[in-house]
Amino acid sequence: MADYGSSTRWFGMALQALIVLADHDGLCPSGKLAEKLESQSAFLRKILTHLVKGGLIQAKEGRDGGYSLIKDPADLTLAEVYEAMKAEPFPKGFLDVATKECFAPPTRDALFELRDEMESWLVDGLKQKTIADLLVKKK
Repeated sequence: MADYGSSTRWFGMALQALIVLADHDGLCPSGKLAEKLESQSAFLRKILTHLVKGGLIQAKEGRDGGYSLIKDPADLTLAEVYEAMKAEPFPKGFLDVATKECFAPPTRDALFELRDEMESWLVDGLKQKTIADLLVKKK
Protein backbone atom coordinates (compact mmCIF):
# COMPACT_ATOMS: atom_id res chain seq x y z
CA MET A 1 0.00 0.00 0.00
CA ALA A 2 1.43 3.38 -0.93
CA ASP A 3 2.27 5.79 1.86
CA TYR A 4 -0.83 8.04 1.59
CA GLY A 5 -1.35 8.11 5.32
CA SER A 6 -1.36 5.63 8.11
CA SER A 7 -2.43 2.04 7.65
CA THR A 8 -5.02 2.61 10.37
CA ARG A 9 -6.58 5.42 8.33
CA TRP A 10 -6.86 3.09 5.32
CA PHE A 11 -8.36 0.35 7.49
CA GLY A 12 -10.86 2.75 9.07
CA MET A 13 -11.96 4.09 5.70
CA ALA A 14 -12.30 0.54 4.35
CA LEU A 15 -14.57 -0.37 7.28
CA GLN A 16 -16.70 2.70 6.70
CA ALA A 17 -17.01 1.96 2.97
CA LEU A 18 -18.06 -1.62 3.72
CA ILE A 19 -20.68 -0.41 6.19
CA VAL A 20 -22.14 1.93 3.56
CA LEU A 21 -22.14 -0.88 0.98
CA ALA A 22 -23.79 -3.26 3.46
CA ASP A 23 -26.55 -0.73 4.03
CA HIS A 24 -26.99 0.09 0.31
CA ASP A 25 -29.30 -1.76 -2.07
CA GLY A 26 -27.63 -2.67 -5.36
CA LEU A 27 -24.48 -1.14 -6.79
CA CYS A 28 -23.11 1.98 -5.14
CA PRO A 29 -21.03 4.30 -7.35
CA SER A 30 -17.69 5.45 -5.91
CA GLY A 31 -18.83 9.08 -6.13
CA LYS A 32 -21.81 8.37 -3.90
CA LEU A 33 -19.60 6.42 -1.47
CA ALA A 34 -17.12 9.31 -1.35
CA GLU A 35 -19.94 11.78 -0.72
CA LYS A 36 -21.41 9.72 2.13
CA LEU A 37 -17.97 9.26 3.69
CA GLU A 38 -16.89 12.84 3.03
CA SER A 39 -13.77 11.52 1.33
CA GLN A 40 -11.94 12.28 -1.87
CA SER A 41 -13.02 9.93 -4.67
CA ALA A 42 -9.43 9.19 -5.76
CA PHE A 43 -8.40 8.17 -2.23
CA LEU A 44 -11.50 6.04 -1.79
CA ARG A 45 -11.03 4.28 -5.14
CA LYS A 46 -7.54 3.18 -4.01
CA ILE A 47 -9.08 1.61 -0.91
CA LEU A 48 -11.85 0.01 -2.96
CA THR A 49 -9.22 -1.50 -5.26
CA HIS A 50 -7.68 -3.30 -2.26
CA LEU A 51 -11.10 -4.57 -1.20
CA VAL A 52 -11.79 -5.86 -4.72
CA LYS A 53 -8.39 -7.59 -4.86
CA GLY A 54 -9.07 -9.04 -1.41
CA GLY A 55 -12.30 -10.59 -2.69
CA LEU A 56 -14.52 -8.63 -0.30
CA ILE A 57 -16.39 -6.50 -2.84
CA GLN A 58 -17.09 -6.58 -6.55
CA ALA A 59 -16.86 -3.74 -9.00
CA LYS A 60 -18.86 -3.12 -12.12
CA GLU A 61 -17.43 -0.52 -14.45
CA GLY A 62 -19.34 1.79 -16.71
CA ARG A 63 -22.15 4.26 -16.56
CA ASP A 64 -24.37 2.10 -14.35
CA GLY A 65 -21.41 0.71 -12.42
CA GLY A 66 -20.49 0.71 -8.81
CA TYR A 67 -19.47 -1.51 -5.93
CA SER A 68 -21.25 -4.12 -3.86
CA LEU A 69 -20.40 -6.64 -1.17
CA ILE A 70 -19.62 -10.18 -2.25
CA LYS A 71 -20.41 -11.69 1.15
CA ASP A 72 -23.20 -11.24 3.63
CA PRO A 73 -22.09 -8.64 6.24
CA ALA A 74 -22.50 -11.28 8.98
CA ASP A 75 -19.91 -13.46 7.23
CA LEU A 76 -17.38 -10.68 6.56
CA THR A 77 -14.94 -10.47 9.48
CA LEU A 78 -12.92 -7.39 10.33
CA ALA A 79 -9.82 -9.61 10.12
CA GLU A 80 -10.56 -10.13 6.41
CA VAL A 81 -10.73 -6.38 5.96
CA TYR A 82 -7.46 -5.94 7.86
CA GLU A 83 -5.75 -8.55 5.68
CA ALA A 84 -7.05 -6.95 2.47
CA MET A 85 -5.82 -3.51 3.54
CA LYS A 86 -2.51 -4.29 5.16
CA ALA A 87 0.77 -3.85 3.42
CA GLU A 88 2.84 -4.41 6.53
CA PRO A 89 2.23 -5.23 10.17
CA PHE A 90 0.63 -2.36 12.09
CA PRO A 91 1.04 1.24 11.01
CA LYS A 92 4.27 2.10 9.24
CA GLY A 93 7.12 2.40 11.70
CA PHE A 94 5.44 0.64 14.63
CA LEU A 95 8.26 -0.79 16.75
CA ASP A 96 10.65 -0.19 13.84
CA VAL A 97 14.10 -0.83 15.26
CA ALA A 98 15.81 -2.39 12.25
CA THR A 99 18.14 0.57 11.74
CA LYS A 100 18.69 1.45 15.41
CA GLU A 101 22.23 0.40 16.27
CA CYS A 102 21.70 1.33 19.93
CA PHE A 103 19.94 -2.01 20.50
CA ALA A 104 21.76 -5.31 20.57
CA PRO A 105 20.44 -7.91 18.09
CA PRO A 106 18.65 -9.90 20.82
CA THR A 107 16.78 -6.75 21.94
CA ARG A 108 15.79 -5.94 18.36
CA ASP A 109 14.64 -9.52 17.90
CA ALA A 110 12.57 -9.30 21.11
CA LEU A 111 10.92 -6.08 19.89
CA PHE A 112 10.11 -7.62 16.51
CA GLU A 113 8.68 -10.66 18.27
CA LEU A 114 6.55 -8.36 20.44
CA ARG A 115 5.29 -6.51 17.35
CA ASP A 116 4.34 -9.78 15.67
CA GLU A 117 2.67 -11.06 18.83
CA MET A 118 0.66 -7.83 19.17
CA GLU A 119 -0.48 -8.11 15.57
CA SER A 120 -1.60 -11.67 16.26
CA TRP A 121 -3.67 -10.40 19.20
CA LEU A 122 -5.19 -7.74 16.98
CA VAL A 123 -6.10 -10.19 14.21
CA ASP A 124 -7.56 -12.66 16.72
CA GLY A 125 -9.79 -9.89 18.07
CA LEU A 126 -10.82 -8.76 14.58
CA LYS A 127 -11.86 -12.33 13.74
CA GLN A 128 -14.52 -12.03 16.45
CA LYS A 129 -16.30 -9.10 14.78
CA THR A 130 -18.11 -8.78 11.47
CA ILE A 131 -19.34 -5.90 9.36
CA ALA A 132 -22.85 -6.78 10.54
CA ASP A 133 -21.74 -6.08 14.13
CA LEU A 134 -21.01 -2.49 13.07
CA LEU A 135 -24.33 -1.84 11.35
CA VAL A 136 -26.97 0.23 13.11
CA LYS A 137 -29.74 -2.02 14.30
CA LYS A 138 -33.01 -0.79 12.75
CA LYS A 139 -36.03 -0.92 15.00
